[in-house]
Amino acid sequence: MHNFHAVERFYKNYQNSIIDTRISPQETMNNQWYFDIGKSAVEVIISACLASNIQNVGRVLDIPCGHGRVLRHLVHLFPDAQFDACDLDVEGVNFCAATFGAHAIPSRAELADVEFGALYDVIWVGSLFTHTPADVTRRWMAHLAKFLNPNGIVIATLHGRWCEYVHRVAPYIAEERWQKILKNYRSDGYGYHDYIKEESHEFIPESYGVSLVKPHVSIRIIEEIPDIRLFYYNERAWADHQDVVAFGRPAFNKAWPS
Repeated sequence: MHNFHAVERFYKNYQNSIIDTRISPQETMNNQWYFDIGKSAVEVIISACLASNIQNVGRVLDIPCGHGRVLRHLVHLFPDAQFDACDLDVEGVNFCAATFGAHAIPSRAELADVEFGALYDVIWVGSLFTHTPADVTRRWMAHLAKFLNPNGIVIATLHGRWCEYVHRVAPYIAEERWQKILKNYRSDGYGYHDYIKEESHEFIPESYGVSLVKPHVSIRIIEEIPDIRLFYYNERAWADHQDVVAFGRPAFNKAWPS
């Protein structure tokens, strides 16, 4: 644990903080678990950092930031960092900028068209790849990896094996479409189906739905990204619900010092 003391410092920053409880009137995810989910994100980010080579965190990207459900916690976990908040929801991005001091980056329907103009130590991707088909997940993960510092990591959440059971008590999508997701999930390890218009957000015009992916398939996608390594995979780690994966730099094949 060569970076134990650095990660310990991050955690102490957070322990000694008071979380901003202001919630945007446009926030659609406000429920009884709202602040616990943000705290859980801190816990998995700390675990991912401990598994990585991170010593310092100077810049963080939260994507999709929404209205700051996680960002309000991250600004205390990394109080010395600059924060970028990115989302298709412009009202959410603007709220994060005004309330938490983040730099606003409006996203695009095709994330690979977004030029962030910075390199990051931590990129938090909370519940984005839970809504994308395999080709989009593959393309967007690779795109985000281009914006990492030499020891930077992407920490992303996924619908993994547990979510097949979650759907039975809290359905993600209508049953007819869920069965189509399950068919591909069981045959190929990655299932996906678009939402219908009534289930989606008006600011997302293209492929957006529900995905379900087995861990080995997620890892296989990450293995295709050049010059990175896999640091961490933990099933149902975020809020006892979504899987969490962390990957980044330095590359898995970085040579030992001579």
